[in-house]
Amino acid sequence: MSSSVSTKPTRWYHWFEPGTDRREKILIWKLDFFILSYSMMAYFLKYLDQTNISNTYISGMQKDLGFTKNELSWFNTYYNIGLCIGSIPAVLLAGYFRPRIYLPTLDLLWSLCVLFIYLAKNAETIYALRFLIGLFESSCNPGTHYMIGCWYKKREIMRRSNFFVLAGIIGQATSSYIQSGLQSSMDGKRGLAAWQWMFIIDALIGAPVIIYGYLFLPDYPHNTTAFYLNDWERTRAKERLVEDGRVSKRITFSLKEIKPVLLSWQLWAFCIGYCFWTLTAGSYMLQFFELYLKWLKIYSISYINNFPTIISAVNLVTMFSTGVICDLTGNRNWVCAGVGLILLASFLITAKGPLDNIPLRKAGYILSGVYGCYTPILTGWCNVACGKNPILRAVTIPSMIVVGQAVVTPFQQHLFPSGEAPVYGSTHGFYYSIGFTCALLVWTGFVIPALEKWSSRKEEKQAKVEEEPVPEKEFEML
Repeated sequence: MSSSVSTKPTRWYHWFEPGTDRREKILIWKLDFFILSYSMMAYFLKYLDQTNISNTYISGMQKDLGFTKNELSWFNTYYNIGLCIGSIPAVLLAGYFRPRIYLPTLDLLWSLCVLFIYLAKNAETIYALRFLIGLFESSCNPGTHYMIGCWYKKREIMRRSNFFVLAGIIGQATSSYIQSGLQSSMDGKRGLAAWQWMFIIDALIGAPVIIYGYLFLPDYPHNTTAFYLNDWERTRAKERLVEDGRVSKRITFSLKEIKPVLLSWQLWAFCIGYCFWTLTAGSYMLQFFELYLKWLKIYSISYINNFPTIISAVNLVTMFSTGVICDLTGNRNWVCAGVGLILLASFLITAKGPLDNIPLRKAGYILSGVYGCYTPILTGWCNVACGKNPILRAVTIPSMIVVGQAVVTPFQQHLFPSGEAPVYGSTHGFYYSIGFTCALLVWTGFVIPALEKWSSRKEEKQAKVEEEPVPEKEFEML
């Protein structure tokens, strides 16, 4: 039996849709606990490592290994190359294999590559490891969003996507404090520098997460064997998707199925939107903030590592609030527009604000913390827009990330070289960020909603044509 549907409006503090019965609530709680607990822990580790590379760079790695140029920018570049190469195949394989085996195995390989950085003696070794880290990490973000889309209804997806991405923000903030603690307590222990201990600890934390994934991930509704789901819950999980106009099935590949994907508006619209978001360079602002504070030469290493985490706090608050608003109202375009205006103000300050006006420039960097909510909004939006076609969903979500990372890799390398921090005057980096933020505002605020309305009208018209009875031909007897 399906749960009854209520016409009562959903309040912001409601976790379930009105009318959801007790048994279905228990099912949703189980899914939330096991899917989100694993995915949040895994993503926490991924972001911990992403932030580690800049924290360790300014906390001793640069000096110990004799880096003098733009090695930090190249660390980001090689990581992005691995991420771009792996993302689409990784998610398609996640739809083919059981995620309970597939995702933790990639996490294991990722942890080993993170661990080996502590042994690196030159930039070239780290370049290779950063490439492999990006490659093995490529399934984490899009693969988890795909899995969330396989289990939850449209009105449930955004908040779950937000909680998943929130774990990354916590990892981003935590890295600075861990590095500060290691700097004071572990530097020199067993002949290792504090920055080397950072990568060892990051890899070790991954071990229990990997074991947890092997044991508790539920796979997908159509093939789950999770011991904590009873027969009714497994059946109900599939029914919920059917009621929502969605399906869960093993992904198979053929030219007949790929052609509609390539011709779909969703693939191109969300890829372009995600590109505009990555090209704002908002995801690098914490790193830029650290380099600015270091350039001032008036702060301690501990302060430089810790103070920029205010960006993560802003990110966390914005992400939670926008997720609730999007789920309750469905007005993702207006949320994107509001956040985009704040991001625009941030880049105007960092582009035009005097370097010696420290409070103003700090405010500019801190405001950029709103950028992060675009990831769950766009991926959640894409999950909903592609819900009727699992192959379209499995291709579009990673394609967004691949194309976005592909364009931002040369962008950040050439427009934000670490050797020109904090102004990036010769490349005019922050002015490009202003332009792409304006493009992001228009695209997410008006273009994608217009395409959604056009697609909805087209589907309604096609449904009416299919429902019309075909008149029977009358034949005269000769």
